[in-house]
Amino acid sequence: MARVDPSLLQEVKKLGAFDVNACFSCGVCTAICPLSEEGGEFPRRLIRYAMLGLRDKLLGSPELWACYYCGECTKSCPRQADPGGFMMAARRYAITRYSWGRIASIFYSKLWGSVALTILSALLLLGIWFVHGSIITSSVKLLEFIPESYIHEVGLILGVFVGLSALANLVIMYRHIGRTHSIKAGASKWVRSFFEILLGEVLWENRYLKCTNRNRFYAHMSLLWGFILLFTATGIDYITGARQLSATVLGFIGGALIMYGSGYFIYKRMQGEEEYALHNDFTDWVFLWLVFLAGLTGFLLDAFMAAGAAIPAYITFAAHLVVVFDLIVTAPFTKFAHAGYRPFALWISKAIKSEVQ
Repeated sequence: MARVDPSLLQEVKKLGAFDVNACFSCGVCTAICPLSEEGGEFPRRLIRYAMLGLRDKLLGSPELWACYYCGECTKSCPRQADPGGFMMAARRYAITRYSWGRIASIFYSKLWGSVALTILSALLLLGIWFVHGSIITSSVKLLEFIPESYIHEVGLILGVFVGLSALANLVIMYRHIGRTHSIKAGASKWVRSFFEILLGEVLWENRYLKCTNRNRFYAHMSLLWGFILLFTATGIDYITGARQLSATVLGFIGGALIMYGSGYFIYKRMQGEEEYALHNDFTDWVFLWLVFLAGLTGFLLDAFMAAGAAIPAYITFAAHLVVVFDLIVTAPFTKFAHAGYRPFALWISKAIKSEVQ
């Protein structure tokens, strides 16, 4: 028998402004949602889980990650229960519960999240201060200012930490889903489902195309491919040990894409006109601004280097490293975690359905 936790709904509501208590399960949200599937009762079923205090059922639902918050359900709800806002808050709640050590809870608190980011930034700045090399002003020598070996060592440590954290979080998520679903798909179905999700949902996001707001789709895809190109450019430079023209071009395009995508969402959230932008969580703003500043400082750095402005270049380089560090080190515990949880949940869901069929 499923355990009931009367505090569940209040815990979820703390992570989003919505009035899901007004819901009387009429089913309009399920009928209007372009992502709802026959027999899924999405998102109504998840709302009922929260209202009834069925924590394990809520956390073990892959459908929680199928929503892109297009807002159609919220616009159509006759009771103004804001089901779209509930889905967003429920995902924030899931991130806090899936994270090892519940670390994500820190970053979903405006106070403690601000403190944590301040401490992380200060630690990296202190590290830069103590390890920086020669400050040459006659020309821009970034790798004389901060030796490449330090960047590679810190990057490697950071990559291992983020990779292991993401893996641990996905294991916790899988266990939650395994408590409420029978996951017995064979190896071939797992492999086939993996490539179907990778190509259809990760690299192209076919489900997002079902939502009517194409501008959001383009901005979302810009963020996705911007990160892919930047990661590829970084990998090329790291492997070759020198700045390559191909990496420079990919980095430029990737930087422009993430600035466009993050800039679009920042602007829309400031406008506050579309449903998903009516209520903004602390982590929404932090993620978007870190992404935007990562791109901005990268372009400013290139401009200062081209102009031979040494001191501005060194300062911008340090700022760029801090922004990128904050963005990456918090990735498994903030809104960035959607990039891992969503495809993983869709992959599991696809494998489960393929076994039934």
